[in-house]
Amino acid sequence: MPVDETLDSVYDRAGFGASVPRGSRPALVVVDLTRGFTEPAFPSGADLTAEVTATAALVAEARRQNVPVIYTAISYTPAEADGDAVAWLRKAPGMRALREGSDAVVLDPRLDQREGDHLILKKGASAFHGTSLAALLTSLGTDTVVVCGATTSGCVRATAVDAVQSGFDTLVVREACGDRAAGPHDAALFDLQAKYADVVGLGEALAYLADLDRRTLGRPALADLGDVPATSRWVTSGSVRLHVLDYGPADGIPVLVLPGITSPAVTMDFVARELTDLVRPLVLDIRGRGLSDDGAEYDLASYAADVDAVVDGLGLRDPILFGHSMGARIAARASVAGRPFRGTVLADPPLSGPGRAPYPTTLDAFLEQLDQARRGTDADEVARSWPRWPRREQELRARWLSSCSRDAIVATHAGFESEDFFDDWPKVPAPTFFLYGGASPVVTAAGVAEAAERNPSAEFAEIPGAGHMIFWDEPEAALAALREALRKLVGQ
Repeated sequence: MPVDETLDSVYDRAGFGASVPRGSRPALVVVDLTRGFTEPAFPSGADLTAEVTATAALVAEARRQNVPVIYTAISYTPAEADGDAVAWLRKAPGMRALREGSDAVVLDPRLDQREGDHLILKKGASAFHGTSLAALLTSLGTDTVVVCGATTSGCVRATAVDAVQSGFDTLVVREACGDRAAGPHDAALFDLQAKYADVVGLGEALAYLADLDRRTLGRPALADLGDVPATSRWVTSGSVRLHVLDYGPADGIPVLVLPGITSPAVTMDFVARELTDLVRPLVLDIRGRGLSDDGAEYDLASYAADVDAVVDGLGLRDPILFGHSMGARIAARASVAGRPFRGTVLADPPLSGPGRAPYPTTLDAFLEQLDQARRGTDADEVARSWPRWPRREQELRARWLSSCSRDAIVATHAGFESEDFFDDWPKVPAPTFFLYGGASPVVTAAGVAEAAERNPSAEFAEIPGAGHMIFWDEPEAALAALREALRKLVGQ
């Protein structure tokens, strides 16, 4: 749209055009890119090849970042299309061609629609009017709506305005919005930018989506390492650089410590430093956490390969594996993968898997905590989720959780449901010890009974009163049980 300095000054004086915040939980709303709008052969259509191509790039990046993709389509029943009940069709009779079941209401085949995507059918311009879109976005935890589609002056504009009115910060992607004529397109984008949304270029939108999994560590977090009595060591597993905190002593029997899904190595410091009189603890920053690199995969096979890489890279002889939660599942997989270990200690491993009860902490709960950390949190806010933890551990979580990869959390949580712990557990060789919280929702009484039946050689120890986070909930009792298991493994 041509620059009009007088118009710009009027809008500036009115206080329009402020920047919209970019949240960490976006959703991509693709408005009405059906054949009836993207192909000129249809009465309501135009050649939107360029806009569909730009949208396809947004969809692909959204998938890489696990951002929800929501398609919308206008679809009228025969009674609506042929009758006089829909006021909009009296004004725009060409829209009567958008009949349910017709080719006109089919999403453009150049878009990658998948089973997990959402589809909102609507009767009006706004994707919010008379639909469940606002409720869907709220249930997904959305804070930012990225809008693209057709037409810019109609359904895109109406949807973006209603997105703001529904409480969502809104971005409209310029190259991914199309119209039948340049004038209405430009005017709509000008008005949206002034009063409702940030109109952004495709490159900026793609960069925003790509940057969602930004892992950060502030200076206070790095300063925590200065108080840790351990040496940082590095090994490589394939292309992934892994960080390990080595507590020594160098001649001690090595115990490779594998933390949980959102626990960088430093958060196990209070456990590791209580073991150095007995063994040599080495705590791994699991890939995608702490100072270790991201990985292409976050399945048990990849995690177990990292264990082997650490053992080989640091020359650990006859080590013990000790894992908590996710780390316990990794220890079980690594112990049956072929390399012999002195023994294993599994602390409250998730017993979930195909056909079993789901892991009790939802993915949304993990991601909400991650979003808090990336926004900037403190020990008081952490305490609302974990009130029993020692204060120092609440502070460490506040400072270090943002170092965890969203992709790693999402993939690992999915693995809790798709990879069965009991595929590995019966084959975990003796000696092995199974520690669990007496009040754990992850390892229930029925789960303990099945675990004992499936691996009779294992020794079990309950931590009375502890939930899943046994070392944080009941530090003294959990450490005593761990030390007792390690004494047996080292022959003391």
